[in-house]
Amino acid sequence: MKFSGILGVLSVLTVFLLAIFDSSHSKEIFLNTHAIVIVIGGTLAATILCFPVSMLFNLVKVFFQKVLGRYSQAHETVIKEIVDLARGYREDEFYLKNNLDQIKTHFLRDAIDLMVKGGIKPKVIDEILYKRSLTHSKRYEEEAGVFKVVGKFPPAFGLMGTTLGMIGLLQSIGNADAFKKLGPSMAVALVATFYGIALANLIFVPLGEHLSQLNREDEVLRQIVMDGVRQLRLKEHPVVVEEHLKSYLLPKERDRFDKNHKVA
Repeated sequence: MKFSGILGVLSVLTVFLLAIFDSSHSKEIFLNTHAIVIVIGGTLAATILCFPVSMLFNLVKVFFQKVLGRYSQAHETVIKEIVDLARGYREDEFYLKNNLDQIKTHFLRDAIDLMVKGGIKPKVIDEILYKRSLTHSKRYEEEAGVFKVVGKFPPAFGLMGTTLGMIGLLQSIGNADAFKKLGPSMAVALVATFYGIALANLIFVPLGEHLSQLNREDEVLRQIVMDGVRQLRLKEHPVVVEEHLKSYLLPKERDRFDKNHKVA
């Protein structure tokens, strides 16, 4: 599992629990059914109205795969793969075809598969890869967008829960012991707002931003692949291919790449 994802989840739980245990002597107030049902139930209902149920199940899969799983965009790894292919292709015309199944990067494997099929012009291959890259980017950004949209709902339902609680509180004013009940009743009403703000800003909005960041990194990886394929077609020397593709890395990343991978 991805360390950063686990660390993020643990951090969210820590902040949430500390906020609860450090804010009140009566922790039971945060188990208020009124607040939980309105905020969580309302958010779920609004989400179902906005998006197909199948997409919601897919978001659960996305969460475990991209946030908690080993999903990553290893730019250095794909550069090494392309350089190795360039070295082998200069020596053996059939190297790409014979080693297709050994390619780990999925988008690179698709690109090489188009090359070795034959009958497809280089310009057409570039157009196909560009369209596929664009499709990936749009789909991934849609996933991030869903989390960002859902993040708008909890604060609104939290406010609604607080409003309903205040309505009930104001109705009770004038009854016996109303003044004594004023503080506890307001506290219960505000729990809904707390849940709404916490749910949006600790879960949905950060997840949406995290997926957007992964998408931007993935766009760079696909651009590396498309440039690498053009270099392979020209049968450029592996050193030229490497230096060309290392342009996508920052100086520290290039230094790390040079230490780990040497071109013969």
